[in-house]
Amino acid sequence: MRLQAPVSWEDLNSRARGLSGRLLTRAQLHSLAESSDLPALAEALSTLGYLPSDLAGTVSPEALDLASRRLAGARLETLARWARGRAAPLAVVFEDEDRRSLRALLRGAVQGASAELRTAGLIPTPRLPERVLEELARLGSPGAIAALLVSWGDPYGSAVLREARSPQPDLFRLETAVNRTYASRALAAARRGGRRLVAYVQDSIDLENAAAVLGLVGQGSDVPSGECFLVGGVRLDRKAFEAATALDDLEAVLKRLVRVFAHTPYAAVFESRAGDPEAMEQAWLETRIEALFRDARREPLGPAPLLLYGLRLRREVTVLRRVIWGVALGAPGGELAGGEAG
Repeated sequence: MRLQAPVSWEDLNSRARGLSGRLLTRAQLHSLAESSDLPALAEALSTLGYLPSDLAGTVSPEALDLASRRLAGARLETLARWARGRAAPLAVVFEDEDRRSLRALLRGAVQGASAELRTAGLIPTPRLPERVLEELARLGSPGAIAALLVSWGDPYGSAVLREARSPQPDLFRLETAVNRTYASRALAAARRGGRRLVAYVQDSIDLENAAAVLGLVGQGSDVPSGECFLVGGVRLDRKAFEAATALDDLEAVLKRLVRVFAHTPYAAVFESRAGDPEAMEQAWLETRIEALFRDARREPLGPAPLLLYGLRLRREVTVLRRVIWGVALGAPGGELAGGEAG
C-alpha cells in the first residue's frame, strides 16, 4: 500500500478539541432527558445553544431533532473550512456520514417511509447538505435516488444505479453498493493522511464486514455472501468472511467473530450484544470512541483527536434524538441518556 507523506494535523486537532468542548456532557444529557415535557426540553436546548432562541417555544420533536442535526452539520462545515488543502483525508470523516445518510435514504425509499422519517437522525455534510438530503428523501424509489445522484456527478450514484434497476431492488445489495464505494474512496483518501488514518478506515471496513455477516445469518438474503464482502479490512479477510457466512447458527457466528476479533476491544462486543443489532452498533461506536481517546493521549499530533470528535458528534446526535423522542413519548429519563460519556 503506497502512502503519501502524512499531513499536519496540529491546527485541525486544536479546532476539533475546541469544538469538543461544546459537546453535551453526560450530566447535561441526563438533565435534558429528565425534562418534564417538550416545551421544557426546548427551553433547555435553547439555553445550551442547541436551539435558536426564536424556536425555543417549539414543541414538535421533529423540529427539535432537525435543529440538533443542523447544528451538527454546521460544525462539520466549520471543520471543512478549516481543512483547506486537507479536504481529501478529512473525507474519511465526512464520507462516513454521507454513506450512512445514503443507506438510510435508500432504506426509506424501499420501505415507503415518509420524507421526514427518511431524514431523521441524518447529519448534513458539505457534500450532502440539508437541502440535498431533503430532495433525495422526497424521491419515490431507489432508482430515482440513484438517477439524481448520477446527474449530480455524485460518486455513489453509478454504484447504486446498477443495483436499483431491478423492479424490486434488494436493500442488502443497495447498502452493500454504498458500503463498497465508501470503502474504496475512504481508503484512497486515508492514504493521503498516513498510516493511522488508514488503520481507522480498515477498522471501519472490518466492522462493516462483521455487520454483513450478522445480517446474512440473522435475516437471510438472496445475495451471495461473496458479493457482500468489502475489500480493505485486515482482521476479517475474505476466507474468514465466507467461513462465517456459511454457518447457520447465530451463536456459532458470534463465537467465530469473537475469535476473529480476539485481542481487540470488539471481541467483547460480540460476546455481550448477541441478537441486538442496534445495541451492537452502539457498542461498536462506544468502543471506537474509547480507543480514540487512548490514541489521542498517546499521539496528540496524529489524526485521533479529529476522528474522535467526528464519532462523538455522531453519538451526540443519536443520543439527543433518543432524548427528544423519549421526552415526547414520556419515557423514563434515566433510560434515555444512560451510559453515554461526555
